[in-house]
Amino acid sequence: MQALRSVAVVVLVILSVAPCFAKDITSSGILAASVGNEVVLIEPNSGTIIRFETGPVGWLYPAPGGILFAPDVINNKTSVINLMSLAVVDRLEGLTMPHFATNPDRYTAITDEIVMLSYPDRAVIKQISATIAHPWQVIMAPDGAAMIILERLPDGSSGVHMTTVNLITSQVVYRRPLSGDIRHMALSPQLGLIALADAKADVVHLGEPATLTPVAAHATDGHPIDLAFTHEGKILATAVDPGDGTGILELALFKTSKKKGLRLDKEFPIPLAAPPVRVAVSPDESQVAVALEGGDVVIIDVDKREIIATATLPGTARDLRWCDPTREGPMIADWSDGEPPTDFGEFIPKVKNDTTSGLEEPVWKKPPS
Repeated sequence: MQALRSVAVVVLVILSVAPCFAKDITSSGILAASVGNEVVLIEPNSGTIIRFETGPVGWLYPAPGGILFAPDVINNKTSVINLMSLAVVDRLEGLTMPHFATNPDRYTAITDEIVMLSYPDRAVIKQISATIAHPWQVIMAPDGAAMIILERLPDGSSGVHMTTVNLITSQVVYRRPLSGDIRHMALSPQLGLIALADAKADVVHLGEPATLTPVAAHATDGHPIDLAFTHEGKILATAVDPGDGTGILELALFKTSKKKGLRLDKEFPIPLAAPPVRVAVSPDESQVAVALEGGDVVIIDVDKREIIATATLPGTARDLRWCDPTREGPMIADWSDGEPPTDFGEFIPKVKNDTTSGLEEPVWKKPPS
């Protein structure tokens, strides 16, 4: 009965705010955060917040067609959230962790091997032998031809490894150990660079994605925690922990030329009130959201280089994703003899999650003009 009461509360909250929420999501996307035992959705324009009871979710997995997968690795279940209807449309037994590239009709999952499946009917397309012990972050190439896997445990006790897989030839290109404390990575196809945030050396390593050949090292004013490319891959947004209880978002504009190669053109530090934990880029790449320790999520306008809004979550976010609900899903035949399958797969990596408590109501506020 307690579970039924919890679901009922969520439904009532959704119905009360859905009209306003749905009106704005097409232009700005939706911020999704996993925190405590919930997934919290934030509409960036209006500040409307919707909460779903999901259990302790680590990473979030956006999918085409306005779907968000929220796997609870503690209780071995996955909540499927429809970002357009603003509802939990399914509760899957087992864990589903899909990685999508540009093709909406297929995704890649990681278990003891790498598996490519069709979507949404999850028929196995191919399987690639690979030794992936602790998948931490996965980047899919825009054309879906390759994937880059960063392996580590949250505390770094397993060491850090990088694996690149050619999904066309079904071959592991390389698997290499990385020195330092690489927290996260980001890819810029436009610059032909991969960026690695090294919290031990206080530097962002820039290299060639295909070979990991070093190109440059960008020093930061503290420990780089997370990073992402924005503005057509030319601006690197790095969340930095200076170690004094505050934070910094560094916006670095890089340029390339045949004569000078890669060079740092401009750099803008934006002070944050607390250490950062995750970053996410808006679908149009004009804004960057930063989740901070304690629960705040700040939204920064990249061109203005200033914080334009702040949301307060019930706790520190484990993951933060800026989803695009308008991304088209796969073409699905409308059969008259039955419903389409809803089980999207159980191919999953094992992820170690920390849990937090506290379900206080989030508060949205904008800075005074």
